[in-house]
Order: sequence, then structure tokens, then C-alpha cells
Amino acid sequence: MKQTILFGAIASLMAMGMVSAEVDCLKLALTVKQSVSNEQSKVLEIVSKEVSASPKCACEIVKAAIEGSQAEPKTVAAIVEAAANAAPDQMRLVAQCAVAVAPDALAEVQAVMAKLDPNRGESVESSKSGKEPAGEVAAMPNPLDFPGQGPIGPMPGGPGGEPMFPTLPPVIINPPDVSETD
Repeated sequence: MKQTILFGAIASLMAMGMVSAEVDCLKLALTVKQSVSNEQSKVLEIVSKEVSASPKCACEIVKAAIEGSQAEPKTVAAIVEAAANAAPDQMRLVAQCAVAVAPDALAEVQAVMAKLDPNRGESVESSKSGKEPAGEVAAMPNPLDFPGQGPIGPMPGGPGGEPMFPTLPPVIINPPDVSETD
């Protein structure tokens, strides 16, 4: 009985901690929205300061900044750039949240993302060096170069390769000439 009460108390404290973490982002978003609407000239400073302080709430902060400033597409792009510079790990999420709030700024946000992350997930060495990638992929032959030869492709005499028994051309039988000639 005592253990049940103890475990219940611990679980409720943990649940309150999880709820308070969610409420913090919401409270922070409301604070950002109010401060941005009061001082629209400092929107980029506010966004970069708040996102660097709590990067896990970057989406809510960007949404609140866009809504609070009633931003035009160029301002939305600047907000995304400021947030992405403050929290590079949240860059994609920030861009998606900005487009969700201001869909008319899609082209500007994509331009900012192309400027900030031109490789889109590629490694820096492979995209800038121009060399072939090293490893097993580069060492394997291309199966389209010589079909049926080498380790890849059908082997002669097996299924999908040359047939075990050669096929003969079809036999064409001409019908008899049944013309009546008397």
C-alpha cells in the first residue's frame, strides 16, 4: 500500500514535469508574440536570443514571431534565417513551421534554406572534391555495362541465362495446294 502511494506520487511529479516543459514553450511563445508586437523593429534580435536560449521551442518561437509581427514574406525569411543561425540543428523544423504559418513565404524560405544548407545532407568532402566516392560502391562494376558477364547478371545455362537446350526455329508447314485443275 505504501509502495503504491509512493509510486503514484513519483509518477504524478514526473507527469507534472513533462506538462510544465510543454507549457514553458507555450508561455515562451506568448511572451515572444507580445514582445514582438510591441517592438517590431527588434523581431530578429528577439528571435535569435530566444531560440538560442531554448532551441527545443524554436518552432513555437518562430510561429509567435511571425504572427506577432504580421510579417511579410521577406521578414519571414529573415526570421527563419535568424532562428536557423541560432539553432542549426532545428533548421528544417524552423523552416517548416514558418511555412505552416505563412505559406505565401514559401519561395523566400526555400531561398534561405538553399543559402544556409546547400548540400542538403551530402557530406562536404564528396560534394566539393569532385572525386568518386570511396568504398564498396565505387569498387563494384556497373551491371548495365556488360549484361550477363561478371559476378552480376544471369549465368549461362541457368535460369534466366542461355537455355540448356537450344530452341529450333519454328517449322512452317505449307498447306497443300487444293486448286481444281481438270
